[in-house]
Amino acid sequence: MTSTNPITGLGASIQRQSTTEQAADAVRQAILSGQLPPGTPLREAALAAELGVSRSTLREASRTLESEGLVRYQMNRGVVVADVTGPDVADIYAARTSVELTAADALTQHRDPVIYQQLADLVDQIEHAFDHGDTAAALDGDRLFHATLVTATRSPRLCRFHAQLQQEQRLALALAERSRRELGRTEDDHRRLLDALHGSPKQARTELTAHLRAGAAELRRLLDLLAHQSERETPRG
Repeated sequence: MTSTNPITGLGASIQRQSTTEQAADAVRQAILSGQLPPGTPLREAALAAELGVSRSTLREASRTLESEGLVRYQMNRGVVVADVTGPDVADIYAARTSVELTAADALTQHRDPVIYQQLADLVDQIEHAFDHGDTAAALDGDRLFHATLVTATRSPRLCRFHAQLQQEQRLALALAERSRRELGRTEDDHRRLLDALHGSPKQARTELTAHLRAGAAELRRLLDLLAHQSERETPRG
């Protein structure tokens, strides 16, 4: 039986002589855009041919994506797009809340105008991307907003830890961005969060906690939705 290549058309993304990073980026974008949903196996031979790279280059690219938490190796299945589970969501957002509340406390204490301006610019970027249905730009803006907030701690260690968390949560955030349409979300709430960060420490902590709780709840609803869709699409024997 001939298997269907799940990312036909991605070959155009490799413009010059292929490299490991170019191959990794092509697959990464397909995963984060939802073109390759969780659980999709990455067929090495077909994917290498599609991207115009050697199988050894693709294996190196897969290792890069595995370190980012985007793919996993499964016995008897090979490399597949990583699933995000309920416990993953809980752990990701618990860690984010701990770090980012520390950042909110720091920002409302020293009121760095440079950080506030950077956050305002990123809110504009997120809203523009949201209005135009640009998932990649919205995802980048979201990630940069929270990374910028954490710089308010002025702690290189916390920034490095948060950056590691963001690598691990990229797939989860991509699913959250996709959920806006599937769950009927019609607006972004980063501007409300920014307004609260200009307020008192209590206001900032309250809004940031609500923002992260809403993100976690939305992601859990999306996982349930995707699970139900998968059940409907699975043929019954």
